[in-house]
Amino acid sequence: MVAGERRQVQLVATGESGSPALAALADRTRVAMVRLGRQIRRQDPPGPSVSLYSALATIAVHGELAIGALAEAERLPSSAVTRLADRLEDAGLVERRRHPTDRRGVNLAITPHGREVLDQRRQKGNAWLARRLARLSRSERATLAAALGLLEALADDDESDHASPQATAEPTRRTEVR
Repeated sequence: MVAGERRQVQLVATGESGSPALAALADRTRVAMVRLGRQIRRQDPPGPSVSLYSALATIAVHGELAIGALAEAERLPSSAVTRLADRLEDAGLVERRRHPTDRRGVNLAITPHGREVLDQRRQKGNAWLARRLARLSRSERATLAAALGLLEALADDDESDHASPQATAEPTRRTEVR
């Protein structure tokens, strides 16, 4: 936030999932994340789309990954991930390798060129974001660091709204900062 636009953020620790306070918090969080994501993407050098970049980053983290595992990690259907893998391979960003134990299986591994593309994109985006974060006070940066654990937990939560009646219950809070 810029100095003139600072707002007091109201955190809601408890409440019904349909409460107006939680709905307002959800709306503000979503809008802020979309706007920040859009600004970060504007800093990206030309290259892979967001979905290709996400898949490439996931492969890089795991080293080598089967298509099914990538589909699960990206929360996409296997057919969509197969198309992503084809595009990544065509761009020279990943290579297909035989699965070590399943003769029919194929793993995806990042290539040196893929690693370079990933690193360039991260460096440029992170430099831009670091300049923005430097504008915050130490206290604001500490607050943001603490909130990141919660945002990461929300992003990692694989609970489906349609999976069970428990999906409407208050989620368990994870507060560790990674």
